[in-house]
Amino acid sequence: ADWVRPGIMLYGDNPTTAIETDLKAVMSLRARVIAIKDIRAGDSVGYGATWTATSPCRIAAIGIGYGDGYPRQVGNGCPVSIQGQLFPLVGRVSMDICSVDISQAASPINVGDVATMWGDELPAATIAARAGTISYHLFTGVTQRVPRIYS
Repeated sequence: ADWVRPGIMLYGDNPTTAIETDLKAVMSLRARVIAIKDIRAGDSVGYGATWTATSPCRIAAIGIGYGDGYPRQVGNGCPVSIQGQLFPLVGRVSMDICSVDISQAASPINVGDVATMWGDELPAATIAARAGTISYHLFTGVTQRVPRIYS
């Protein structure tokens, strides 16, 4: 125990659930709300109609998809953070867009707002678990078409 290999902790991710840590995320994946649409009960969202509204809903389209490295397999209900609020992903993640049900927003969500797919307020490990993978896979899977902003 004279040496420690920090590994994934360098990204701010906890490698185990056995020990609680106070690590800070050093990488966030963000995209903007590019459209908002009200839909009716019975309307489906996304390819293959994997999600159907059971009541009228407000849907935000987020300009990110599996072509950017966001995992396609996360499925309905995966959390997305907008204005510090968590909203469920609905429908399939497509190459360039994913959709979020913002019907329960505490404050208005607008086109241009930033959605955090993972980062400081939404751990990558949460998204990785929904995708059946590990956070390393998410971190290394972000494609070159995603602009990098270093601060």
